[in-house]
Amino acid sequence: MGRYEVDRHPSSRRSLCRAIATSNFLPIIAEVKYRSPAEGPIRRAEGAAGMARLYARGGAVAISVLTEEKHFEGRLGFVPDVKDAVGIPVLMKDIFLDPVQIDAAERIGADAVLLIAGLFTRALSAASLQEMIAHSHSRGLEVLLETHTAEEYLMAGQTEADLVGINNRNLDTLATTLDVSRRLRPRIPEGVTVVAESGIEERDQVVEMERLGMHAVLVGTALMRAPDPAARVRELLGIAG
Repeated sequence: MGRYEVDRHPSSRRSLCRAIATSNFLPIIAEVKYRSPAEGPIRRAEGAAGMARLYARGGAVAISVLTEEKHFEGRLGFVPDVKDAVGIPVLMKDIFLDPVQIDAAERIGADAVLLIAGLFTRALSAASLQEMIAHSHSRGLEVLLETHTAEEYLMAGQTEADLVGINNRNLDTLATTLDVSRRLRPRIPEGVTVVAESGIEERDQVVEMERLGMHAVLVGTALMRAPDPAARVRELLGIAG
């Protein structure tokens, strides 16, 4: 990680949960993502910090940063760059399978990490997922646990994850449908913070997610493709001007 192998002081940690809970709108977590397996190239690779500033100016409550290189053209260096550029929480998204990766996320300044439930239910054990969540908490990081199926969703509600995500994209077929959120959201107990992910592109979809009882939405492609990302965030939030 080169110059990023420097521990950030714990006092620099920002709470994604608190940012969501105190928002006056259905919060948007805006994502810096230059490429995806489903979309291909999304935007010319440019400074992640600049994109984060635009998102924050538009009213995003947090920034999601893709750091996986092969499929998303991400970089570990994006996390500290974004953390230094904005005053809102930074969620690090990668293919986390080892506690060593959590340690790296903590060192470079992430406030939260995204764990994909399906990777653990298929390749590892539920105990390993619990251990990853506990390890993240021991490093001062909040956990967004991403799910796609009913089984993953119900399991996630029984873990110590701080937030549960519903990914509307099928990670096997890469097809996206908001029917996943419509089907799964009512099945999780009250008291769990739920984030809708993928496939959200228009204001009416944000309104529907709020009506379903979502606590936040994570939006990437629609914002990355916008000529004016700050204005696009405001449009999705329903903020005039």
